Amino acid sequence: MRLDWASLLEILRQSHRVVLTSHVRPDCDALGSELGMAGILEALGKHVRIVNAQATPASLQWIDPDRKIESLAERVKPADLADRDLLIVLDTSAWAQLGAMGDVLKSMRDRVLVIDHHVSEDDLGDRWFKDTSAEATARIVSEIGLRLKVPLTERIATPLYAGLSTDTGGFRFPSTSGESFRVAARMVDAGASPPAIYRELFEQDTLARLHLVGRTLSSARASHDGRVITSIVRLADIKETAATPHDTEDLINLTLAVKGTQVAAILIEQPDGRIKVSFRSRSAVDCSALAGRFGGGGHKAAAGAIMPGPFEAAHERVTAAVDEAVRAADTPVA
Repeated sequence: MRLDWASLLEILRQSHRVVLTSHVRPDCDALGSELGMAGILEALGKHVRIVNAQATPASLQWIDPDRKIESLAERVKPADLADRDLLIVLDTSAWAQLGAMGDVLKSMRDRVLVIDHHVSEDDLGDRWFKDTSAEATARIVSEIGLRLKVPLTERIATPLYAGLSTDTGGFRFPSTSGESFRVAARMVDAGASPPAIYRELFEQDTLARLHLVGRTLSSARASHDGRVITSIVRLADIKETAATPHDTEDLINLTLAVKGTQVAAILIEQPDGRIKVSFRSRSAVDCSALAGRFGGGGHKAAAGAIMPGPFEAAHERVTAAVDEAVRAADTPVA
């Protein structure tokens, strides 16, 4: 952990024109942390922009009703950000996850601050604020707001609650603590609505996604006496069900519902031929270490990476790596 609160708060107080960014394929913790941080900094009189490499997925645009989040994939050009005196990277510490925003970072290395809760990291900059014990980056951002004495409003609380709730799996992951609920309670008291947020997150499926879920579950294969389940999504599955790439989000968690599952992996074929691989663990198997073997990272219980194709070769490599990790975890320490 790198927790120097005094230095962090001083950096934020001294900065005036700030740009916030996060990882590609942004999820609720990434987007919620950006919006929450923007609200906090704007309450302090800062001029804030949020710019990601990719546009916000259509299914998550509800989190940004004012459309504050911009992207390099749309109208923003890197030169438009040259006037920023601080660039804050939220919810990632990896070059590979920044996409086109990585080049922007490289041109502003002396102005970069990283705020994250993931274990793995690259050399994004010299200024870090990192708490790997935090269940979500949104939790860290909420603490920043408290320490800066910024009133928690509904506009700040709603996206932060979305990030906190999703990164804890609806408060059911092992990372959830009593403090998770106390933080969530403060957000609810400030105006975040759990029923409304739940509806937006989990009750907006299309028929196409349901068909894709069916295909994904039918691909699931168990090994190690049912303790490991691996599933796949090919481009043909997405096309033939009329689904979208974003419809593949969180599919891996469905296999964790199978009784006895301790480790899950899913491989999702991307339009450019690469393969997105995700890992989940409820055992001694370290997902971050697994993902690290393929250039990715994350947490012990959840991590991912992007691999080169072809698909069949990637599938063999992932299966072999999971098998090795499970056998190692089963081997008693001498």
